[in-house]
Amino acid sequence: MRAAFYSFSLACLLVQGVPHTARAALGGSSDSVESDRVVMKGLARPVAAGALQKQELQLPSGTIVTEYLNGTGSVYAVAWHGPSLPNLRQVLGTYFIRYQTAAQTPVVRHRLVRLSSPDIVIESSGRMRAFVGRAWVPALLPSGVSTADIH
Repeated sequence: MRAAFYSFSLACLLVQGVPHTARAALGGSSDSVESDRVVMKGLARPVAAGALQKQELQLPSGTIVTEYLNGTGSVYAVAWHGPSLPNLRQVLGTYFIRYQTAAQTPVVRHRLVRLSSPDIVIESSGRMRAFVGRAWVPALLPSGVSTADIH
């Protein structure tokens, strides 16, 4: 019995010691914004934006990724613009799979991805050296913040 207890305790300690991947991806926490900077090798620039809290990452490619945080510290929106797409798997987090599905749907305009549902809105377009996009979680938008503020 005692040996089983020690084995269980050791297993718990090993699981706790495993590093967890922190993400400031869409819907993630503000505590992990640094993770995005490291993964995407970006230069972080806090931005004073009045009532909006946001953090900009300038990627080595020149692309700028902006992460918007609400009062509870959740990333409620992300936006990007620049010569190349950022790591959208990192930026969109758990919503990336939905982006991939939307990107496979034919649209009238070439290279336009638009997904609009009650829990996520993603807009992305561009061509070589000119990509723009934004995504937000409607339920996390702070009061008084318009989607026009996300750019």
